Amino acid sequence: MQPNAPVTSVAMVVRISSPRGLYAADFYTPVLGIMRSVFDSKFFEESWPTISRGLESEADAETEVGWILGYVRPPAGGRILDAPCGFGRHSLALARRGFDVTGVDLSETELGRAKERAEVAGLPLQLVKQDMRDMEFSGEFDLALNLFSSIGFFTDDEDRLLLDRFCTGLKQGGAFVLDTRNRDFVIHDVTAEETVRLPEGTVRVTNRFDVRTSRIQQDWWLEDQHRLLGQTEIRLYSAHELLRMLRPERWSQVELFGGLDGRPFVLESPRIVLVATK
Repeated sequence: MQPNAPVTSVAMVVRISSPRGLYAADFYTPVLGIMRSVFDSKFFEESWPTISRGLESEADAETEVGWILGYVRPPAGGRILDAPCGFGRHSLALARRGFDVTGVDLSETELGRAKERAEVAGLPLQLVKQDMRDMEFSGEFDLALNLFSSIGFFTDDEDRLLLDRFCTGLKQGGAFVLDTRNRDFVIHDVTAEETVRLPEGTVRVTNRFDVRTSRIQQDWWLEDQHRLLGQTEIRLYSAHELLRMLRPERWSQVELFGGLDGRPFVLESPRIVLVATK
């Protein structure tokens, strides 16, 4: 199918009551979507949930959410989209602050972890199992988030479509925050190997960067067992590429930062953060 073909889906909803009389988690799964994953979905379902615990800090999420809310200032109790939400670091930090949060992720494992954590905390959280390229939200959210280098796993055309999906999902005046790695930093800083230490052992990551396509291929090995966990490939973007892909005419304002703390962007910034207001 073509990327702009309409999506038809049927949703299954499971609701769990919370002490506040709201839903601790609404978890529904669109049955039919238009997109086929071009990345290793098995890796993200089976291996990534373990690896992510060694990469993603709860304290960092709280700090990042604090800066985002302080800068964007969505209305109290407003609706926020977090896609992909992973195991709910940012989603739960936002729900704790009283926002109505929808988290979208393709991994049932990660969504299960997010649902369990929401139930333990007694927080309302709506969770959707879906490829985020298939999202069909329209004018629903005050704020939308795409964090932790979650763009680039698809083709360039699909990444453009994904950015359009976020724009369409926002209310007029709503804001979109994108956080990803900076290609112009990575090409000077990438190493052939790096390691991630987990309770299960050390994960060794081998990197291969293709300057012709700006895509980095990574093999993830559980070193103690000499076992390949999976392979990933991600397209890295420069700031000017992402600014162009956002289609500036769709936004009233687009701002560029070097991190989720508001630091100025320079070519040597490891991160690109864009804040676009509809």
